[in-house]
Amino acid sequence: MRVLFSAPPQTGHLLPALPTLSALRAAGHDVLLAGYGGNPRGYDVIGLPVVDVGDGMTVDQAYQALPSGNRFESVAALDGEEILRRPAAANAILLRPTIGPLLDVVRDWRPDVLLYDPFQGAFPLVAAITGLPAVEHQFGPLNGRPLSRLLAAELADDYREHGLDGPAHAVSIEVVPPSLHGPDPDSWQVRYVPLHGASGLPRDLLAPGDRPRVLVSFGTVVRAEERDRRLGALLPRLARLDADFLLPAAAGLDGLPGNVRALPWVPVTEVLRHCRAIIHHGGAGTLMAAVTTGTPQLIVPHHGDQPYNADLVTKTGIGLRADTVDTIDDDLLDRLLHDETLLAGAEAMRAENARQPAPSTLVTRFAQLA
Repeated sequence: MRVLFSAPPQTGHLLPALPTLSALRAAGHDVLLAGYGGNPRGYDVIGLPVVDVGDGMTVDQAYQALPSGNRFESVAALDGEEILRRPAAANAILLRPTIGPLLDVVRDWRPDVLLYDPFQGAFPLVAAITGLPAVEHQFGPLNGRPLSRLLAAELADDYREHGLDGPAHAVSIEVVPPSLHGPDPDSWQVRYVPLHGASGLPRDLLAPGDRPRVLVSFGTVVRAEERDRRLGALLPRLARLDADFLLPAAAGLDGLPGNVRALPWVPVTEVLRHCRAIIHHGGAGTLMAAVTTGTPQLIVPHHGDQPYNADLVTKTGIGLRADTVDTIDDDLLDRLLHDETLLAGAEAMRAENARQPAPSTLVTRFAQLA
């Protein structure tokens, strides 16, 4: 069986699908990745053969082509599909030039199934043109089905050009526990398996420390200046606490308090196994890494689905939310470090995720679909 996969060149969209892709390859099936977005090195983290179908346009350039010209317009949480309208419009601009090359790849490589991230709105069109079965691979709590519908609307002229009213229905792979997503009767549920690509782990982090550890991470999409502004506001508060704080992907920072340690890129999940809590931006991958280790979390959202994720962790009792780093006070940090109900909620969510089927169970489903 041959599976053609595509997603944006960003770790938050690639790594959630890596356990599925690895299971397919381990079972002897071929997987090819269709890349785009002007960042071919962004796909290195997934370790698969890549054929570029883009025209060199980057994700940022696609957003700049919108009337506002701004990728991250607001930190505010939006309701329903409003979170996804700007991404749909920008990704339609990014993906329209890939339609022809994708059809060429399908003709030449002859895949049996198309597998795609919800942001890859050209794949449902290619599936409708070719009649190939399509599977949508979710990447976090915010379900991508509405985004797929919005992208299909943005590409309506392209569907009509091929005599089509719209995409055929695709099955969805859900990778978060049922408590973190709405019911979808036409979906395949699996457990979230956190993979982080190649990275080193300091040996002393393999065991618990003398004091509670807290991981602090504001993601890979937030620009360095925004990350440093957040840390500058937060570090004085952390310096007063009887705990050790770890900053991954921040090895170049200096002038840190004695209880704050900058690290290179590290496998977050392995570090979290011996952390009492995590403070982060609310990215789906970081949220789910904390779920798999039963780690309470404090989310300071910045954009996109992060406010949605922050609300979700509070509703499900596995974490806390702060609108900005400036609103993080001693009481909130004390709750994060010592509230046993948060710890119990995080452990219950970890157990729920662990009870879900392994990604390897998807191989038979793919074969049946093909």
